[in-house]
Amino acid sequence: MKEKKIAGMILLLALVFAMVIECFSHRQKLDAEGGITAFNTGWQWIDGGEEKAEVTLPANLEISPGDVLVLKNYVPEDFLLNSGIVFRSRQQSVEVYVSGKLIYAYPEEKLEGGVLPSNWNFVKLPAKCQGEELVIKLFSPFRGFSGGMEEVYYGNYNELLLFIMRQQLPIFLLSIFIGITGMAVVLLAVIFRKYHLYRYQDMQGIVMILASLWLCGESRMLVFFLGIETKYYITVAALVLMPVFLYAYLCARWRNLYSKFTRKLFYISIFLGSLILGLAAAGVKNFIEMLVPIHILVAAALVYTIWMYIRAFQLNKGYILRSEMFCIILIAVGGVAEIIIFYIMRGILVGTYVRTAILIYALNLLRVSLLISYRGLRERMELKEQLQKSRIDLMTSQIKPHFVYNTLNSIRTLIRIDPEAAYKAVYDFSTYLRGNLNSMEGRETIPFSEELKHVEAYVNIEKIRFEDRVQVEFQIETKSFQVPSLSVQPLVENAIKHGVCKKIEGGTVWVKSYETSEHYVIQVDDDGVGFDMEAMEKQETGQDKDHTSLGLKNIRFRIWALLRGAMEIYSFPGEGTRVTIRIPKSTKEEQP
Repeated sequence: MKEKKIAGMILLLALVFAMVIECFSHRQKLDAEGGITAFNTGWQWIDGGEEKAEVTLPANLEISPGDVLVLKNYVPEDFLLNSGIVFRSRQQSVEVYVSGKLIYAYPEEKLEGGVLPSNWNFVKLPAKCQGEELVIKLFSPFRGFSGGMEEVYYGNYNELLLFIMRQQLPIFLLSIFIGITGMAVVLLAVIFRKYHLYRYQDMQGIVMILASLWLCGESRMLVFFLGIETKYYITVAALVLMPVFLYAYLCARWRNLYSKFTRKLFYISIFLGSLILGLAAAGVKNFIEMLVPIHILVAAALVYTIWMYIRAFQLNKGYILRSEMFCIILIAVGGVAEIIIFYIMRGILVGTYVRTAILIYALNLLRVSLLISYRGLRERMELKEQLQKSRIDLMTSQIKPHFVYNTLNSIRTLIRIDPEAAYKAVYDFSTYLRGNLNSMEGRETIPFSEELKHVEAYVNIEKIRFEDRVQVEFQIETKSFQVPSLSVQPLVENAIKHGVCKKIEGGTVWVKSYETSEHYVIQVDDDGVGFDMEAMEKQETGQDKDHTSLGLKNIRFRIWALLRGAMEIYSFPGEGTRVTIRIPKSTKEEQP
């Protein structure tokens, strides 16, 4: 699928961008390593140098965007060795003063791209500063984050680090597990792709990985190995790219259900996602300023996905599809709840509802993938046994004793009257036998050119017996493709024996090959006696089986099983027969 290739290129470009931005990112300086107490009372809101109100944290104070929020308190009297405070800023720059002296600033220097990510602020307090004035200044250019101040914790600096990590670990692990599940699904898709078991699950897995990256970034967990900017860009870019891979998944899964419209949405999401990321990278717009369009982009993709699931479920009410649709609706409900909370509570980030819903979806996806793998491998083993049996049946059916005897008798006669023709006949007969015996070597498919040699050898042998009654014309335009062994020669044999040879005057068989934009096509036509198609259908459905119908059914089965191709037969009594084989140029995709 072209959409999957484009989505793969976008993923590669996103990974390259993440590595590049990491090279220029700044890391928060932490000394590293809980007697932790809440330090949320006694704060004074200072406005214009005057104490305006006493504040209990967390709080959202009404100040204008671009104004500085100033909060004042005093360092606790029970001052501990290596004491510090910690609080989280939300899209805000931070300055902390003790007795008028600046002891902490975030960011310490201008960040790449002019971004201002949310951040845990670990502030080490100076020695012997108990009772001294402590001032925190916060500034945000965004209305939704101006005036916000979260809880403050006080205690040993190293213990504060461990306290925050333990506090955020459950949510972070939940987010990580979603990504691990997605990677497992992608791995299964890669491993079992050669067995035609997967067509779209890899895109589902990538969506889960992107969701995990977004949720990990929003989990507030301390991530020391990534720069501040890298973490920020990865978090938002993962959210922006999710619709792209979601539409790619829908294109790959339901190719015949609103495929043109879905493909248009796929390209629109690429354009809008690229525009959002480009504006942010160029410093024209901040991600926070584009938060509403980002949410609309993601919400639209989710709504369309639900619609596609509903339509697909109406057409095919399978258990797997039902479970997936239930999970998708859970995600939608959780997403709506989180968006409402985000805008009502002014910047509270995605929480438990969405994570839980996505985790349920990811676990169900892993369950479905494992089920597909198990069923597919079992069916593959059964199919392999059927193919082996069909290959043996077809090979043994082609080496008919009377054909061998007739050919040897013809060669014997030629030895006396035309040694040169006898020499050539022996070569053709050996080529014919070799082609039949080679089908037992285990090669599932062979080049069409090899099958063509087998056909030509058979035709040359039959022309010794039937002479001018049988004419065979080859119109070969392409040979560069694979076919199952013994797939064309039996068709030519049927055309000669059951078609033209049943006419007193004989007839002609045409063997053609050509290609279209999507298929390689082989045609075997004859102007023989033809047959009744209804009688043929009865034979194939088992109501009136004979050797010929079994042979054709065998060939049709092998063409589908090995190459996902199709064989069509058209015939009319007295007019002849046409057999058409169509082999897809791309045979690695699972059929719908």
